[in-house]
Amino acid sequence: MNLSPDSVRAEVTRFWNAFTTKSLETLEDFYAHESSVFGSLSHRPEPGRLAAKRRQREYFGPDSILRSQLGLVDVVMLSESSAVACYTFQFHATKLAASGPRVEEHIGNGRATQVFAVDPGDKKIRIYHEHLSVPGI
Repeated sequence: MNLSPDSVRAEVTRFWNAFTTKSLETLEDFYAHESSVFGSLSHRPEPGRLAAKRRQREYFGPDSILRSQLGLVDVVMLSESSAVACYTFQFHATKLAASGPRVEEHIGNGRATQVFAVDPGDKKIRIYHEHLSVPGI
């Protein structure tokens, strides 16, 4: 399977749709087994599928409401089967589970870089590295 800029943009949109609709299975399946993730507030990388589980605990409560909006997604093709997507995003979460003082999260000017590649085993497009950040943090 060959990637194209349009197919990578479609995967970025599908990723955020999985996140905001609280689809843990879909979110976990995005990440390659050997993937690494830097979340917007993290101090160290973590495996992608572990990051998906953490997001489930933090954001996927029955009353939580998640919204996202993406900026222009710039895609740099590295090969026929790998690419880097860079873009800005907005993310808003309300009514988060009370796991501490945070019950809302609002990211107005987030930045994302995701490295996508075709998994050689099952030929699915997966995220091998993800870095989400917020200016000034």
